[in-house]
Amino acid sequence: MYLSISSYSWLPSSFLGKLRLVHEQGIEGVEIFATPRHLDINNPEEIQQAGIMIRDLGFRYVTMHAPSSVGDLSSPDESLREETILACQRTLDAAMLVGASLVTFHPSSIEGEMTQSKERWISLQESLRDLSGYGEDRDLNVAIENFPKPLFGCDPRELYHQISSLNLPNVGMCLDIGHAFVGGHLPAVLAEFGEKIFSVHASDNRGRVDEHMTPGQGVVPWEEIITGLRQLEFRGPFVVEVRDGRRFELILHDIIGFADKMGLSGVGQLSH
Repeated sequence: MYLSISSYSWLPSSFLGKLRLVHEQGIEGVEIFATPRHLDINNPEEIQQAGIMIRDLGFRYVTMHAPSSVGDLSSPDESLREETILACQRTLDAAMLVGASLVTFHPSSIEGEMTQSKERWISLQESLRDLSGYGEDRDLNVAIENFPKPLFGCDPRELYHQISSLNLPNVGMCLDIGHAFVGGHLPAVLAEFGEKIFSVHASDNRGRVDEHMTPGQGVVPWEEIITGLRQLEFRGPFVVEVRDGRRFELILHDIIGFADKMGLSGVGQLSH
């Protein structure tokens, strides 16, 4: 398990704007939060610039969070699902160009509800079969993130089971700690997971809504959760995804302090 920082944490600044600062703190992992105002994955020039800077700075671990605008992977409407697959394939192409190893997608559109649940699981599994082959050709893993209540995909156990049943080597789950904690699933549910957890999104809250606070500033039991992840022998990115309205420099300082306290790897020489 190694520390990574999502560029969601420095929105609305450009992706490149804070990248050097992250690297200067000795942090070796970064997740690109792909949204047009931040980094437009449909703009070849922006993607090329991002890839060059990532390589020049020497980040060891790079992942990407797909924009919510890609569509709805679990839509029972076949024409909409096919449009979504095409948009997701363009996201995978961009991820390959910047040197990412994994792309995280949402299970449905941002408005997706718990309706048509059976049909949605069938559609999601079909979409993952489509993306698996496309990603494999580009040496990319695909992860599906559990949503907060009451949206489709909010039960991390069910999502994990549905993904595992596909037996696709490059398809797994992104466990969003904040979403799962608000839903009352953590920390107990950790024991039910295994090798199909490809990535973790980490933010804190006070147990009621997904607040995206810096880990350690809410009531999430981080020591218990990190111990559970280590017991699972989780070796993927622990992606801190914070948006609390403060200057990014202050957020970064607190993230480093948290990572140091928890003994997370991939931090290098910490600057306090």
